[in-house]
Amino acid sequence: MIRVLVLTKNILAEEIITNKLQYLNYEVFCSTSILDELQMNRQITNLVDNFPIIIIGETISSYELEWLLPKLSNRGQSILREVDHPLNENECAALKERGLSGAVQSSDSVESLREQLAEVAGQYRAQTFAPIVSVKETTAEKEQGLSTLTLVNLSSLELQVLEKLRNQCGEIISRDELCLALWGNVSQSRLAQLSSLIKNIKLKLETIEVDREVIQTIWGKGYRVRKEGAVLNK
Repeated sequence: MIRVLVLTKNILAEEIITNKLQYLNYEVFCSTSILDELQMNRQITNLVDNFPIIIIGETISSYELEWLLPKLSNRGQSILREVDHPLNENECAALKERGLSGAVQSSDSVESLREQLAEVAGQYRAQTFAPIVSVKETTAEKEQGLSTLTLVNLSSLELQVLEKLRNQCGEIISRDELCLALWGNVSQSRLAQLSSLIKNIKLKLETIEVDREVIQTIWGKGYRVRKEGAVLNK
């Protein structure tokens, strides 16, 4: 299964294209926090390196796209632009000149989207994606103790939960807030699904010999990533 990262300012705005990509058996991680981190710290988090395909959402302006492209280029990934209308040959050529691999539309049919991504995805299906990872870890990564290796083992939804908690390290995030960030609504079934995601993350951390209690359950309040000595290798 090939992973796709969708960078956006509004996760709900990407619901249609996310559903279609998942139907086509892509594992999709839709994130606003990575975009925020880029804009605030002007650095690419190592998490990005785990996605061979990156889609720049239509909520991101052309000006912001120009700023993002130099940071995302030359990392071994295919970068696509989400647009709201079909592009002519000249517009497609202009995207290629800027270093983009092409464009997609949320309004595209599943069949059309399948064909547009077929060539891009084909180059990754027969190989294990080997991302370009910086040797130097950021201060935040050292403090939190979560390496790219840790993140590779998580599903798309598990990644979103962990990323949300990591971005507010040490702070308690309520279960309702996490449900809203993941699905845009809160219900008993969503709360149960969230509990299952947290359990799976802890088990996977333990599997790769990382302290599963990096994520703490604060009963009646929510969850948090432990700030002091966040992850201890066993």
